[in-house]
Amino acid sequence: MKVCYEIRGDKKYAFRSTSRREPGKKYPVTVKEYLGVVDPETGAIIPKKVKSESLKFSLKDGSFRIKDYGNVMVAKKVCDDIGLLDDLSLSFGNADKAIMCLAMAQAMSPTPFMDTQITLESTYIREIIGIGEMDFSSQRMSEITQMLGEAGNCMEDLFTLRAKRFAGDRFLYDLTSQSTYSDLGGFGEWGKNRDGESLRQINIGLATSSKGDPIAFEIFPGSVSDITTLERFASSMNKKVPGCTLVMDRGFESASNAAMMMQDRIDFVMPATVNSKVIKRLLTDFAPEVSKPEYDRIHDGHVYSVQERMLGLKETEDGWEYISDDDPEFGSCQLRLRAYVCFDSKKRSDDEQELKMALAAKIKELEGKKFDNPVKSFIKKAGWTSKYLEYTLDDKGKMHIEYKNNAMTFFRNRAGMFIMLTPRMDWDTAMTAYDTRNNVEMAFDIFKNELDGKRGRTGDPVRARGRLFIKFLALMIRVRMQLTVSESDIKGLTVDNMLMSSSTYKIIDDRGLKVRNEKTKRVREIFQLFGVEDPAQLPMAEVKE
Repeated sequence: MKVCYEIRGDKKYAFRSTSRREPGKKYPVTVKEYLGVVDPETGAIIPKKVKSESLKFSLKDGSFRIKDYGNVMVAKKVCDDIGLLDDLSLSFGNADKAIMCLAMAQAMSPTPFMDTQITLESTYIREIIGIGEMDFSSQRMSEITQMLGEAGNCMEDLFTLRAKRFAGDRFLYDLTSQSTYSDLGGFGEWGKNRDGESLRQINIGLATSSKGDPIAFEIFPGSVSDITTLERFASSMNKKVPGCTLVMDRGFESASNAAMMMQDRIDFVMPATVNSKVIKRLLTDFAPEVSKPEYDRIHDGHVYSVQERMLGLKETEDGWEYISDDDPEFGSCQLRLRAYVCFDSKKRSDDEQELKMALAAKIKELEGKKFDNPVKSFIKKAGWTSKYLEYTLDDKGKMHIEYKNNAMTFFRNRAGMFIMLTPRMDWDTAMTAYDTRNNVEMAFDIFKNELDGKRGRTGDPVRARGRLFIKFLALMIRVRMQLTVSESDIKGLTVDNMLMSSSTYKIIDDRGLKVRNEKTKRVREIFQLFGVEDPAQLPMAEVKE
């Protein structure tokens, strides 16, 4: 069965041509059914006029298909806005459209990869992208993810293209884990599982734009610490966008990492951990001064006390160390960075409330209890609160809990205080940059909770990377959807119910003829929000000359 055309005079007519066998005839008989005249401007078929009573029989029972269309149009518009197909074409060549289909399918319906074919058969993705009936069966998906996992250079090309799209922006970097039942060729290791699961894990480093748009990812062994991943990531991003700016949390801070980035001319913002003596002394020096009005600064409607200090970086046999600006050795330091020592009275109050609530709950749990092995039981049950609690035993062996006075005093002196490190930025710019850190957390949250990214489902390290790459592309689409939805005025709109609502706008395909159902008010609102342009008249026949 196909749609064919005949030109009569100055008009082009469309017919549905069906070949069928009839008893007593050697060859099949071709039956032609008139469909309508072809619009010379749009190429669409203007259907023949039918009586209202016959309209109910225009769809043959059991022969037509219905596919989701509205949600595909939204996803395609998002892909166009972020230039995804263009970048895939430049980095992956002729595989661009197939990869795009997989990314859209995962963004719209984050199912196991073996079910990808189901998503594609129930949506208009392949038709919109233009790859026909390409096979995405479970076996074929294994082959595709294997090929993608082996295409490391192509991935790097894509990451470079994505980074250049955001040149001049600040890049956020963070690490998360993905649980796995396999060792994934040595990458799946036991470590601090961020999801609290008793499973091996791999670590995933993710770079995003300041708004949270994913730029690049890297896979690390599960036991690797945050701090050791930074050199590899920073070097990679600097090659993609020389002189870039990185924003990270305190887990990546060390004197050696700061020196490495400054030597590579990478600007950065990150808070300091309170591990080195120099950092501790900066906090101690400023603590008595925090109430003086000359240190008050306002950022985003909030008052902080801020003292600007300088730190030098000195190379030693063990790496690098900080040198304070009042140290005689500071003058000889070639590398220097700004250290903004900050005090936030609200944060101090909140931190103290949070700590005391936790300690009160633990005291209530342990007070008056008896244990066969008090030392071991206290350490196990108190956990991190043992830093602030101690116990005594009475004559009956009952446990009585008290605060550690020195630890509580130390906490009160440091509560609400932090140090922000940056080579060149002023304080307000550094704080503004660090405020965007929540956006990389948003990306991780979408990856794990909306894109089924908590756990890997393959034991092959190459296919695991290929699968993660598709999830990464889907994350690009999903994050941009989230950003658009967050800025909308449509009441109660989320990404999930946006996709669900827009999926009610469908394509009905009957033996080559395609029509759309009614577009509801909700769908029209969503299309307007995302800037989707729906053609006034859909081409209702596949062109098969």
